[in-house]
Amino acid sequence: DFRVQACSLAEKNNLKHNFSREKKVAGKDWLAGLRKRHPEISLRLPEATSAASAQGFNKPNVTKFFDLLKEIQERHNFPPHRVFNVDETGLTTVQSKSFKVLTLKGKRQVGTLTSAERGVLSTVVCMSAGGNFVPPMIIFPRVRMKAELRDGAPPGTKFVCHSSGWMQIEIFTDWFRHFLDHVNPSENDPVLLILNGHLTHTRNLEFIDLARQNHTTVVCIPSHCSHKLQPLDVSFMGPFSTFYTQAVEKFLRNNPGR
Repeated sequence: DFRVQACSLAEKNNLKHNFSREKKVAGKDWLAGLRKRHPEISLRLPEATSAASAQGFNKPNVTKFFDLLKEIQERHNFPPHRVFNVDETGLTTVQSKSFKVLTLKGKRQVGTLTSAERGVLSTVVCMSAGGNFVPPMIIFPRVRMKAELRDGAPPGTKFVCHSSGWMQIEIFTDWFRHFLDHVNPSENDPVLLILNGHLTHTRNLEFIDLARQNHTTVVCIPSHCSHKLQPLDVSFMGPFSTFYTQAVEKFLRNNPGR
């Protein structure tokens, strides 16, 4: 990752280099030389995410984030409808949970229909503090798009296909262009975008440049804190998952065998 990023920066800044232009990556010798020149950089094994989350959500980290947010807000004075938060969630065609049903006491087993498929798709949701929604992006775990998959989607929804069904750097850049088309930030009407520190955001030079060119201030939530600080994670994704599960169960009851 480090070598790929170094090559990207060298290309972007028109620096002379001997990196592989085909693979777009710096050499291992270059990295070894860099580490010799900078002994303060060490290679360490990261901690497990669960432990890091417990330690990451602490007073200094949270205070630093809100101090930065306050400073930016005082400088630009963004109104609520120009402060956006973007988050993504994974949804599976198999319900994550089943709802309780009324049944006779003593029954050994109570069943409900579930889908036989195991596909996971991602949904990218963006909303402002004023309650305005940018039409979502849906990433399907497939190679080609089918017209039926667009049925019933909110107007303006963007559809993308990728074999994994998860967010990628180029897909996030594509989503950001979709965001700019709907929000139209300008010098006199800039926007603030709050997001987590996922590598598709923080290692994405094209996205960072587009934000600079299009009057978008980006603030990153501290690492391992999004479960507490990400507004959409805390207030939107939970209810969304519940209603999604209800919709899946209703579809299976109304369409037996599909």
